[in-house]
Formats: sequence, C-alpha cells, structure tokens
Amino acid sequence: MSEGTFLIDCPCCKARIEVDRKNGKVLRHWDKPVVKEGGDPMKEAFKKMQADKSRLDDYFTNAGKSMEDKKKELEEKFKQEKKRIEDSGDTSKPINPMDLD
Repeated sequence: MSEGTFLIDCPCCKARIEVDRKNGKVLRHWDKPVVKEGGDPMKEAFKKMQADKSRLDDYFTNAGKSMEDKKKELEEKFKQEKKRIEDSGDTSKPINPMDLD
C-alpha cells in the first residue's frame, strides 16, 4: 500500500479493497480468505509459511548452481576463443571504440 491509497475491509463479504485516494478508483481486490471450519487459521498460516520457505530455499539453491554452471560454460567458451585466436596467429590489437571519436 502506498501513501496515495488506503485499504477497506468490506463488512458484508469480508473482501479487502485498495482504493486510490485522489480519484476513488479500485486498484486491487482481494477475495475473502478461505477458512476451514474447525481448523486453526494460525496452524494453516504457519504451514503455508513453511512451504513457501522451503520453495524459496530450493529456488535459491538451484539459482546458485545455475550461476556456477553458467560461469563454467562462459569460461570454457573464453578458453576456446582464446585458443582459436592463438592458433590463427593474429597478434593485432582489436579496434578500441573509444579511439573512433
């Protein structure tokens, strides 16, 4: 929620609405939270938080592995290109784009 908006909880349907202060337009609408009868909402919320935490941990772990794989791949491409240049015998310096001005 930003400074230009405010939240309203509907007393009838229990939905939450985010409204723009200046023009009164609805920016967001959240449906009524589904609560199981006889269930403990705190336990359900805790289970959901644990599931989200494990999902995010898996994501970040896989992201780190992905970055390492990408780094190895780029290093291998660099080595191959360096070897290709050395084999071609080209010793000239590449054109510096800053010298073109």
